[in-house]
Amino acid sequence: MSLKKIQQVKKDRGFKIADLIVYGAILLLVAATFLAVFIPRDNSPLAGVRACVGSKVLFEYDFEKGEYSSFSADVTVSGGEVLSVRIEVNGGYNVLEINKSKRTAKIVEADCRGKDCVHTPAISDNSGIIYCSPHGLKIVPFGLKEDNTVII
Repeated sequence: MSLKKIQQVKKDRGFKIADLIVYGAILLLVAATFLAVFIPRDNSPLAGVRACVGSKVLFEYDFEKGEYSSFSADVTVSGGEVLSVRIEVNGGYNVLEINKSKRTAKIVEADCRGKDCVHTPAISDNSGIIYCSPHGLKIVPFGLKEDNTVII
């Protein structure tokens, strides 16, 4: 390197204005993406839950009325304060536990491989969903605003 080039490099600042503008734009983009993903959650109280396979509703529980409706012979309901709902679907079963006082719903038992639905947190507000891929069972709150995403 020539002496002139070395002196020029010493005079240059570490960041130029254009560099700072690009870094600022990237930072704003990351912040906007974070807010868009995590802020719009619907944390309103759970009014009820619905168990569906595809577009067919198998079971509903309404926390406001304290009543349930079964739309399939493959659904068995038992219990008092904590309802145990056994849903037989696609050659297997899932057991949905509904706690009336806590207003929560959770899959507590299943015979599917992986058992991801059993490890999914309980639904306690209108932003949660439980999905069992092998059985095609979906547990959704009444107030869930669906974006028409197809889950296969």
